[in-house]
Amino acid sequence: MSTDGGRKLSLLHPAWASRRCGRGRAAVALLVCGLVATSMPIASVAARVAAPSGPVVGQAVAHGPSSAPAPELAPAGTISAPAPAGSPSTGSTGSTGSIGSTGPAVGTRAEMVAPLELGRGAAHSWGTASVFRPPQANAASAAAARVASSGTTVASAPDPGASPAPTTAPAPTTAPRPTTAPGPTTWTFDLYDSGAERWQDPDYTACTAAATESMLNTVASAGSTSGLAWTPTTSYDMQESILAFERDNMTMLTSSAGTDPHGWRNALNYFGWGSLGADVYRDASYSSFDAAAKATVSAIATTHKPVGILAHAGGHAEFVTGYQVTGDDPGTGSSNFEIVGVYLSDPLRSNGHRDTLITYAQWSSGGTWVRFSPYLETDSPNPDPIDGQVGLDEWYGNWVIIDPVR
Repeated sequence: MSTDGGRKLSLLHPAWASRRCGRGRAAVALLVCGLVATSMPIASVAARVAAPSGPVVGQAVAHGPSSAPAPELAPAGTISAPAPAGSPSTGSTGSTGSIGSTGPAVGTRAEMVAPLELGRGAAHSWGTASVFRPPQANAASAAAARVASSGTTVASAPDPGASPAPTTAPAPTTAPRPTTAPGPTTWTFDLYDSGAERWQDPDYTACTAAATESMLNTVASAGSTSGLAWTPTTSYDMQESILAFERDNMTMLTSSAGTDPHGWRNALNYFGWGSLGADVYRDASYSSFDAAAKATVSAIATTHKPVGILAHAGGHAEFVTGYQVTGDDPGTGSSNFEIVGVYLSDPLRSNGHRDTLITYAQWSSGGTWVRFSPYLETDSPNPDPIDGQVGLDEWYGNWVIIDPVR
């Protein structure tokens, strides 16, 4: 892989008006003690009920001329004979108010003043009942009453002339509204240390060496120091020493400048943990951008070490120190997350990226120097002495990273 700026580059959601209408039936349960209906239209009904120990206090008011004498009270439980048809009738005054009417006596309306007996031995009080009977109703339809020796029980038939009470339809129920689910959790993590990085300039072939120096400094500052043999430095001399080592331990043709992924991996393991076989960093390739991007985030989250990126179609080295994702926390090992962006650093000063948040879209299809594109270098034909792989075969056309495994 050549790191010259001159390589082919290509990058990076009613009450139930319980009215009982209340006819209850407004149950003017006409406590008409002893009232019995006739089977024919009647002009007046006289009922008399004697109190257990008192005088008769009921009085019937018949329709007729006001000058006519009041009829004799019939014994309790008897029925008065109907008045002749066509007899005129005028109102008379009862004890509870004035009731007036004109019309034929056949007329179907009877006025009665009767005591309301509230039970055996109870005090009497006056009440007035007015019952309407249509002319055509020939059958007995009035309430039947029965007087028991232990008291008075009155049964009252429904008034056939009454209209049914209007009912109020129950109020429509409101369908439950869907609750708003909480938004996905965002996880942000970044290892960046401003004192850990260095630019590769003035050596424009040393992108992998400058990245190695910066990455190892970041590991040391993050505290991931188990077995770490590295002493933090940002010196140019160390950068050149690393580059020389990479070129001696790569599988790329020596005619090409810089180094390849095998040389970069070997330098991280050797300068960081003292051995080519330390197996802390490895080179890995993925057949899709999404798989490589998720592997990058997962490696950072679980090891707290930065990840190297073969950008610019394999012609340039960059590295990622952090991420923003939604969904599950990648630090738990879950891959059920979506990448919002990554924190990218580039050793080439002119690109100006140090801990720059690059969105997922920019990283996958953005400009040349930020886009993470498939590896297209073809100058690594030799087998790797560490894993036996041929770089050209395992990397070409894939997305390649240098990631920590522990």
